[in-house]
Amino acid sequence: MSAFRLIPLVSIVRRLGLAALALALAVAALPAAAPAAAADCQANYTVQRGDTLYKIGLKYNMTWDRIAQANNLSGEKIYAGQVLCIPQPRSSSGNNGNSGGTEVKYILALTDVNIRKGAGVNFGVITVLAGGQTAKVTGKSADGKWWRVICPDGTTGECYVSADASLTQPTTAPGTGTSQPGPVKTPTFRITAVVKDQTVSIQTADFPAGQKFTVRMGKIGTQAVNGVAVTTTESGQGGAFTATYTIPAELRGQSQIAIRLESQAGYFSYNWFWNNTAAAN
Repeated sequence: MSAFRLIPLVSIVRRLGLAALALALAVAALPAAAPAAAADCQANYTVQRGDTLYKIGLKYNMTWDRIAQANNLSGEKIYAGQVLCIPQPRSSSGNNGNSGGTEVKYILALTDVNIRKGAGVNFGVITVLAGGQTAKVTGKSADGKWWRVICPDGTTGECYVSADASLTQPTTAPGTGTSQPGPVKTPTFRITAVVKDQTVSIQTADFPAGQKFTVRMGKIGTQAVNGVAVTTTESGQGGAFTATYTIPAELRGQSQIAIRLESQAGYFSYNWFWNNTAAAN
């Protein structure tokens, strides 16, 4: 019969204590959650559960990508307990792209260009700003490579268009200057209200007079091209008008829906909306 060696309980406890001490020292040696960049911070913010960079940016009246850059973050991922440097606000004179030094208020798309969910090609495409259309500018990314523009639903959010000079250029407000090419204004519309799975209401601007528009809806990302024909709308005297359309049964349950108005004369405009009951501010 083999002999068993009895290890005293005190020895076992001592060994376990040493192991626990070693583990504690190893954890203590890990870097603390602190801002990764030595930026000039106006505050250090501790991330709470449910926070996003976008939400934090709203609290400090700045775009989320400025916070990401100040903390050497390559994307949007953050975690509860992380401490972020909130950079100092920019002066109003430093964020423009005009050679004259005035702030850019509008940009003109020189060709079809994607509107993305963030300032970078790694962010998803919301829709397309068609060549010849203008967009109102609300800011610029920290690296100066992206315009932040009014979102397709008419809100001021995180919607970005490339600032590449071959794709977009600063311009005057639609209909107010000579830099807008062509004599015809570009028809646009914004979403004013949504009743989930039932109706969507719009407000148009710069629509041509005397045109019959087919109203189409489709899945997000399609611009509603060849989408479900919902109804037709007469533009009447043109300019601005309001209308409410029924969401087709085929698209009920979709979280986002594209909507398009197009005429046989070649005029068209498109937008998109969240399929949630809401009214625009």
